[in-house]
Amino acid sequence: GHYGRGASAEPQVVSNHVAPTVTHRLESVAVPLSERLATRTASATGFNNGDIIVNALPTNRRCAWITKAEFKPELVPEELMATGLTLTVEEYVAAMNVLVHDMRFTLYNVCYKRLLLVWVLLGFFILLCLLFSGVRGLALFGGGVVWLVVNALGIFVCMWLKFKLLHMLERCIASINSLFFRHKILLGLDDRGKISCHKVHLIFVYFDVSQCIRYLYEMLENQDRQDALDARATGDATNSARNGAALYPVDRTRMDIDMSDIIITGSSSTTRISQREKYAEKLLLRYSQRWVKEFVRKRLDLNMPVHPDGFEDGPCPPAPPRHCALARCPCQFIEEHLRFKPLTKCSLSELCF
Repeated sequence: GHYGRGASAEPQVVSNHVAPTVTHRLESVAVPLSERLATRTASATGFNNGDIIVNALPTNRRCAWITKAEFKPELVPEELMATGLTLTVEEYVAAMNVLVHDMRFTLYNVCYKRLLLVWVLLGFFILLCLLFSGVRGLALFGGGVVWLVVNALGIFVCMWLKFKLLHMLERCIASINSLFFRHKILLGLDDRGKISCHKVHLIFVYFDVSQCIRYLYEMLENQDRQDALDARATGDATNSARNGAALYPVDRTRMDIDMSDIIITGSSSTTRISQREKYAEKLLLRYSQRWVKEFVRKRLDLNMPVHPDGFEDGPCPPAPPRHCALARCPCQFIEEHLRFKPLTKCSLSELCF
């Protein structure tokens, strides 16, 4: 992204649709709603799954390195009003108001990139104080050992807190995408800064997730059916070998969504209402932030293996495209996350920086 040097406090918006990249600023001029809707851009005749509609950057320009990223909900990117999109101004403003006032979003923006750095600087300051305190001999040695232990524990605590902040952000974005996905839009946050807070990008990706939700529903249904068969009998090894649900079962402990059914109690009987139809939607929203972040960082390429192939006769061929011609679609990403153990864990460099 490009960052202006002027005194204007307006956000910079980058469009990455099929047309050439456009960089401009949103003017904070009060425009009547009727005029805004009447002047929707007609240059874009349609979108494909995986098209990046717009990147929204923070509005703060002064002291951006030490102040949290600020986004103004009332400043609506005109790309989101393009022909072919059904999102309205009121819905965008309402969703962004929820996002910017969510404490999980604020904590991530302020603390995620700085938590470990602050602790390391504090530990270095304590070490300098210890060295120049005049302590000598065994006392200095003992103080150094204590400092090493406390500093190491602090680093592990900081990394654990960063995991928690990332987890909280994913749930926050999931709640916002529950409003956006009905308009075939997925929102994701990508923090491209190292220490500063002014390189936080809000990325709006066009994606019709209806087919992905349907696929996830069928995947869970097939897994339930397979679990029922396994519970009823030991199973036929020949049939199990031909069943993908038996070879690579869905690990429900990794779904991280509420899967409790609705129970209606009465004096004579108790009725359980399955919420399986909602599970697939919840599952897609739960991992929407992670998918957008991996997608914009080019980590979901169809030729890139993300899990062991499970075969002994050589490497697995590239994954065929499912609902996105550019990369793995959300349901492919989620299925691989639930069925296979990933080749790599969370990058240490991402946690540290």
